[in-house]
Amino acid sequence: MRSSFDIIAEILKVSKNGAKKTRIMYACGLSYNFVQKYLELLLETGLLSNGSSYFTTEKGIGFLRNYQTLELLLNTNC
Repeated sequence: MRSSFDIIAEILKVSKNGAKKTRIMYACGLSYNFVQKYLELLLETGLLSNGSSYFTTEKGIGFLRNYQTLELLLNTNC
């Protein structure tokens, strides 16, 4: 099961070069209601911007970097 952080990271990855809502929905395997909820959250927090498509902002890129670092740390066997 994916966490909210996993879903947010997926949306931000798909949106790096711009993506429409439908593309995000299918690429992330989300229902319309879920994608709508997450897009609103990401727009409010400044991780995504919206014009003709959704784009990951610099703040969103920073989130992705931190998420990937944390993922690496958690998956490294000590």
